[in-house]
Amino acid sequence: MAADDDASRPPDFRGLTTHQGVDYEFHRYNGPSGSPRPSLVFLHEGLGSTSMWRDFPGRLASTAGMQAIVYSRRGYGQSSPRQAAYDVDFMHREAWEVLPALLTAWDIEKPILVGHSDGASIALIHAARHPVTALALEAPHIFVEGICVDAIAEIKPMFQTTDLAAKLGRHHLDAEHAFRGWNDIWLLPAFRDWNIEALLGSVTCPVLAIQGENDQYGTMAQIDGIAARAGGSVDLLKLAECGHSPHRDQADQVLNAMSSFIAGLKDKPLSENATEGRYLEDYAADEVIVSRSYTLGRREIMAFAEAYDPQPIHLDEVFASTKGPYRSIIASGFQTVSLAFKLFAESGFFDGGVSLGGPGMDNVRWHLPAFPGDVLTNRITVANVRRSNSKPDRGVLTLAHDLSNQDGESVTTFTTTTFIKARGPEAS
Repeated sequence: MAADDDASRPPDFRGLTTHQGVDYEFHRYNGPSGSPRPSLVFLHEGLGSTSMWRDFPGRLASTAGMQAIVYSRRGYGQSSPRQAAYDVDFMHREAWEVLPALLTAWDIEKPILVGHSDGASIALIHAARHPVTALALEAPHIFVEGICVDAIAEIKPMFQTTDLAAKLGRHHLDAEHAFRGWNDIWLLPAFRDWNIEALLGSVTCPVLAIQGENDQYGTMAQIDGIAARAGGSVDLLKLAECGHSPHRDQADQVLNAMSSFIAGLKDKPLSENATEGRYLEDYAADEVIVSRSYTLGRREIMAFAEAYDPQPIHLDEVFASTKGPYRSIIASGFQTVSLAFKLFAESGFFDGGVSLGGPGMDNVRWHLPAFPGDVLTNRITVANVRRSNSKPDRGVLTLAHDLSNQDGESVTTFTTTTFIKARGPEAS
């Protein structure tokens, strides 16, 4: 779906909603008269506000043909100030206490939540407990990364020494109040343990997750983690030459992606993961399964290496470019193995609890390095299918994995052995 350059328009209504004595600034874009479609509700970033979305909500509302609500959280925009500093659970409180009350006030059921950064995290937390139609997320946080904390720490002195306060003052009643609320909580040592990965299995609606390759606040590990753990379908969009605000850095591409995602919701399960998985009888020897393609990001290479394989050829770009064997950082071999299996698993073959684990992996070989920007695809061949003699309700599945790059060259190969449920106890 092409982006409509004429879709930008001002809000149809600007006002305040009051909940428990707190005023919340909101803008409303009306949808087509009598439209049964769900409403879009926009949740801004940590330093954001209603106005900082600029024209994007109006463009998406027009392109999707839907009503849209954009609001400023307490302490931001023209909303009431906070009475106290944030606690570590501030996003949970917004998701489970404030947002449900506001949706009720606006007479909105099962919205499509469009969240950015902290707002995207709030959308995920809300969806883990409350019914929503779908989530469209930009730069979400599901755990705290070191690069995020470092970037936020670097901004702190800038607020006093640059014109940042004046720029924020165009969007907030009290720019310092807004800045301190965001900066102080993210730099609080106790916040380092903030993590919502355990909630993701309860998010069963369709999700579109977007991340910029140059995002200084997070790596691809954030949206990859959503894809790995969410209870419903997840579409990922990874954007080159894009920072922390995809709807500003790559506006047309994000508008197209969200519009297409929304248009396709009628074809997706809205409340449950309908994939059953494949049982032992569903595999045949020599069958070939080809995964989707995956673009390997520079930041995710470094984040994986920092956590699990801290060698300079994976972490230090100066060392890798001057002393490394490939004149560039390369992905850890363990990362390529993990990625290859992820590409197989996310295809749904092991959904529904059909996998019973396995005894191990064999024949691991690293043939070529994987560089930032490589487009990798896993070609999986069914090497053997055998029913268990002692436990006829299951069997052994052996798969040969071949992770190749955009030139068709093998990067990593290995075989996996997995115990798989059978549909019935009868002999094959």
